Amino acid sequence: MSQRDKRHLPVVALLIMSLYTPAQWANAGEDVRILLEILLEKGIITQEEFDQKLKKAQEKEDIRAFNESQDIRRANREIDKRAEDERKFKTQFYGLVSAGYYSASNIKNNSIDASGISDQPKANNRVGLKISRELDPDTVAMVTLESNFSSRTGAVGRDAAASGTGNNPVFDREANFRLISKPYGTLIVGRGPNLQTDLSSAFDARQNWNFGGLKAIGRYAGFHSASGINRADKMIRYISPVVEGFNFDGAVSFGGVPGDENYGQNYYLGGRYKNGNFEMGYNHIEARLDKNETQNRVDFIAAKYTLQQVTLNAGYVVTRNPMNTAATLNPTTPGGKADVDTFFAGAVYRFTPTLSANFGWYQAKDKTTTNGSNDVRMAATGLTWSPYKEWDFFVDYATAYRRKNANAAFSIYDAWRPDTNNSGTLAAGTKNQSGISIGALFKF
Repeated sequence: MSQRDKRHLPVVALLIMSLYTPAQWANAGEDVRILLEILLEKGIITQEEFDQKLKKAQEKEDIRAFNESQDIRRANREIDKRAEDERKFKTQFYGLVSAGYYSASNIKNNSIDASGISDQPKANNRVGLKISRELDPDTVAMVTLESNFSSRTGAVGRDAAASGTGNNPVFDREANFRLISKPYGTLIVGRGPNLQTDLSSAFDARQNWNFGGLKAIGRYAGFHSASGINRADKMIRYISPVVEGFNFDGAVSFGGVPGDENYGQNYYLGGRYKNGNFEMGYNHIEARLDKNETQNRVDFIAAKYTLQQVTLNAGYVVTRNPMNTAATLNPTTPGGKADVDTFFAGAVYRFTPTLSANFGWYQAKDKTTTNGSNDVRMAATGLTWSPYKEWDFFVDYATAYRRKNANAAFSIYDAWRPDTNNSGTLAAGTKNQSGISIGALFKF
């Protein structure tokens, strides 16, 4: 090899090294080292030049590896951020539907008996959407939209009777915003239930909410109604955290019309206490249903105790009408606005984790009449089988006793109407009623 060629060999070596891109250095590094060793053995480059060029090649490889690791870190951070955002943002579609068969006697004043397909016999059918965002590990913001619907007719958007008529909105059950904080409690703004809904359900031994239970009595006696009593519009509700087993629950629903900001403004104040197997709840309601005066003043107190397979419960409710102390229950406006004392008690016995029996006794006493003409006494019992967490199968029986001179209509079927002709007037009557309900409920 000529001396001229020898002078160009270092240049050739460097040219070969430059042909590799940074991404190829991981595989090409060893090839470069071998080439430099050959040049060193042939005396083309000195040991010093060998060391310098090898060091330079290593530095390029280190820079490449560093840049690549930074790119990987940035990509991983972006992936983690997207995953975190998706974890914090949740959408839940939920609901329940119940249907079945009923047979009842005296569900109208002229002694009409009826039977057929029942609509939401166990609980109000509903479909809802919850959209939530985790603001921090202890705080969640949530929007809830929930509507009632009829499984018999397909009507949507009316909490009572599911007829889909009247001025009721589509999201008749809930349309609200919630801020849920573990250390500070829950704030609810919009339409939704107040504490009364929770207590009426939690302390009723009957596991059937719409047939022969506390809800039907509550509507009659004036402490349960979708229009301002247990569910209200323009409501601000606060639920405190649980401290030593107790939590406070208060709300106000703002009414108001031009010139009268207090029109229809309601107040709710109560709480719950739980200690081991014992639990109790209290709620006070000041409901201005039509005018500026309080028409339904309610004091609800109840307790229950669980001992192994048995849960016992009892409660007492006072409903008063301060605006008109002479107001009485009547055929056209049953459902409160009068003086009524209500007592209820019951028990649930769990044969197995999936099979239970229940019994409830209810008595609503009309305080505005001396002869108790509009008193109601009702007994109801049922058997519930829940082979899966999504399914309940049930059979229930209820009977209500009325006085001969009663003139205020009552129904063991709450407010939904049996599937018969003239359904708008058939559910309520002033005579003794009894009936059986068989069906299923599906939760999703």
